[in-house]
Amino acid sequence: MTASLFINPHSERVGKKGSRLANHAEDHDARVFDLALFESLPAQVEAALDTSDLIVIEGGDGTVQCVMSEVMRQVGDDRPLPDFAIASGGMTNQIAKIIGMKNVGRSGLKTIHDDPKALQTRMIRLSCDGVPDQYGFLFSTGALPMVTDYAKNELHARGIGGSAAVFGSIVKAVLGERDTLMPPTDCVLRLNGETLAGPHLGTVATTLPSVTMGLDPFWGDGDEPLRLTYVDGDASRLHRHIAEVWVGFKGKDRTPDGFHSWNTDGAAFDYSGPVMMDGEPLDMPSDRFSLSVSRPVTIRR
Repeated sequence: MTASLFINPHSERVGKKGSRLANHAEDHDARVFDLALFESLPAQVEAALDTSDLIVIEGGDGTVQCVMSEVMRQVGDDRPLPDFAIASGGMTNQIAKIIGMKNVGRSGLKTIHDDPKALQTRMIRLSCDGVPDQYGFLFSTGALPMVTDYAKNELHARGIGGSAAVFGSIVKAVLGERDTLMPPTDCVLRLNGETLAGPHLGTVATTLPSVTMGLDPFWGDGDEPLRLTYVDGDASRLHRHIAEVWVGFKGKDRTPDGFHSWNTDGAAFDYSGPVMMDGEPLDMPSDRFSLSVSRPVTIRR
């Protein structure tokens, strides 16, 4: 079996500087799939699954989400899953920074093929009637999609990219323009036998060990793989709680101030506001959707 390389020439870094993986594909007898036309992705994934036990993706977070979602849908619950590896090629590259390749090139490809450090994790599966299941690692509603949209429209346009742009937008919203940049939106959330309903500031969920810039805003109990935090629309002392969680102070009941966090196997939403998976906005055909977790996937590093 050989590796298959999926390369997105439209991604920010790849588009400007070229692919780092493609230069070394022949050294490892790897197949290269060019994602210039995403309409070809289903057929490309089908071809890759016939011959490859390793799929390497070079692109931004949206590219990773699209390729891995297509693989997960085609493989289903019964066929063997290939391993994955992720090479940063976009602007923000949140997923690659957390679980991606540290060395992208000849030696990096050799390492992930012959002697990888493998991380086994699960993906978030987003299910909604009318569209295929979508898979990713970082899901959010409300505030985070709003400030990410602001970062893309205002800061990326000025050449300020990456995590710094998103982080700067969060700080701006929390400290001075909360009602403007991330106003509350109505949400009903059901999980672990509980129901929360009313205006919410936002939710964040992940199956990864952390999110942007080392921030890990989760403090739920249990071993369930999906970690989810919900913030009430009238939550108080927002900047203080974010700062405390950022430095690792999690042993505190934050519910009186409107902060809730769980470890779970799934969650159900009634929600019509902004939704985002791995930094990409999603157009939901229905207000009702659910989160669950995939079977284990192996990420070579």
